[in-house]
Amino acid sequence: MPEPAIFKASRVANPNNDGWLSDHAVITDEAGRIEAVLPSANLGDTSGKRTHDLGDVSLLPGLVEAHSHLHVSPDFDGFANITTETDDRMVMRAVGAARKALLSGVTTMRDIGSRNQVAFPVRDAIEAGVIPGPRLLLAGTPITTTAGHCWMFGTEADTLEDVVKAVRNQVKLGANVIKIMASGGNFTPTSNPRMTQYPAETLRAAVVEAERLGIYVVAHSHATAGIRNCIDAGIHQIIHCRWLSSDPTVAMDYDPEDASRLADEGRWVDPTIGLSVLGAEARAAGAPQRQIHWGVAAARPSPEQTIEVLQDMRARGVRYTTGLDMGMAFADYDKSAYNAISFVESLGYTPWEAVSASTSVTAEALRVDKNAGSLQPGKFADLMSVAGDPSKDIRALAMSADVVKGGVPVKLDGMALI
Repeated sequence: MPEPAIFKASRVANPNNDGWLSDHAVITDEAGRIEAVLPSANLGDTSGKRTHDLGDVSLLPGLVEAHSHLHVSPDFDGFANITTETDDRMVMRAVGAARKALLSGVTTMRDIGSRNQVAFPVRDAIEAGVIPGPRLLLAGTPITTTAGHCWMFGTEADTLEDVVKAVRNQVKLGANVIKIMASGGNFTPTSNPRMTQYPAETLRAAVVEAERLGIYVVAHSHATAGIRNCIDAGIHQIIHCRWLSSDPTVAMDYDPEDASRLADEGRWVDPTIGLSVLGAEARAAGAPQRQIHWGVAAARPSPEQTIEVLQDMRARGVRYTTGLDMGMAFADYDKSAYNAISFVESLGYTPWEAVSASTSVTAEALRVDKNAGSLQPGKFADLMSVAGDPSKDIRALAMSADVVKGGVPVKLDGMALI
């Protein structure tokens, strides 16, 4: 249970996540929320509050991870595991994944594709205090076509009426967000990443129904045609957004005008670029090359092409969420910092811009910014610290020293308490 406490540090992120407050303290209340952020010299009477002097660390809001699949194994045999393991085994895997993410500094996590019978019980157990983990926002099963992308843990729905019914069912079960597969994906051999799975009319019906029920829709799309359908349908957020051509001999079919539409209409994009950085590092260290999907094998976009397009999209005003695609090969559940690392090293963000993207910006995209994403009075006392200074070296964000969720320390001085 939370108790009134004080967390002192040499460097504390300011409310805008763009600079440090030197020798400050975060004061938390019995409800696990932030009461104040003050210079340590101005604390005054601290009786009745447990004081944690964290020392020479950089204290930040907890990371906000927008893209995970808690029940998937991030090893090279992830597809084999997901198609052979029982639900009980997947629940066990998800419990471990949630703990690992929390200890790395992730205090809010959105899972946008797990079996209903795995995702919802894990969230309920975390909220009840039975197991440790981040605050979870869930889609449950994604909506896909028969044999479509992630059919093995999705809800297969082919017609417009089937899709609307699937949206209603996920909301009934407690979904915070709807995930729909607008194109095929690399994880699923029976789908085609270059081709659409739903027409714009069907995607629009999902958006209308979700909005009627008070939630939003994220859509997976690698294909340019799928991205265009998402824009026409009013999809709120697009995942990957790789602009793959429908012609298998052509790698990409980037449309700058459609990218400008994304920006002008305020559509969010999760570019999942951190996943690419992790894969490149793993292969450089000797890991085998993941088998290339048949649909993109003939003309696969180069990393340079992908980065150039993502940079142009950003220049046009497209806003990016952080999202690692946790559970895919090499994207383990303690690697969320690679979102910020990739934004700096690949997309040209400043370190503070990347920190903000990993906290307050993604909290805004997930519609939880009133409670998370920055160190401000009234918000959850969700904190993480690192020994270095990520404003100078963004890779310092990858090694948490302390983690606090709702005012309760779960890791102090590098030692797990859960």
